[in-house]
Amino acid sequence: MTFFSSTISDPEILAFVDAWAALLEAGDYQAAYDATAHSAEIHWTPELIQAVIEQYGAATPGQRVTVTGAPTDIHQRKEVDRWSANPNGSVGEVWYDLNINGIVSDLTAIFALTQEASGIRISLNDIHVM
Repeated sequence: MTFFSSTISDPEILAFVDAWAALLEAGDYQAAYDATAHSAEIHWTPELIQAVIEQYGAATPGQRVTVTGAPTDIHQRKEVDRWSANPNGSVGEVWYDLNINGIVSDLTAIFALTQEASGIRISLNDIHVM
């Protein structure tokens, strides 16, 4: 897990999440897990990330995330929302629709942005159908 500059731009955040998705595409769930922070209340593991992706929709054997995806009736959402820091240091979140087997899906990864002394921390909060 890396801290980013407090001045990190939205395009830089999305580039980080694209790189995270590339790790999933490569099947490196451990590296994807290690790339983000995780709250103690949310019990993500590399195996759980993999299971959520593999069990999405029709659960086609060998199903995986791809960085690029052809739109259908769904267009990929890559959205950074920011706000002033709250008492917990929360300064925003990222909503990132995952592409599955080269097709845009409604399986969304949600990341929290937290301001800390070392900079902005990006934490994986959830992956679910939106």
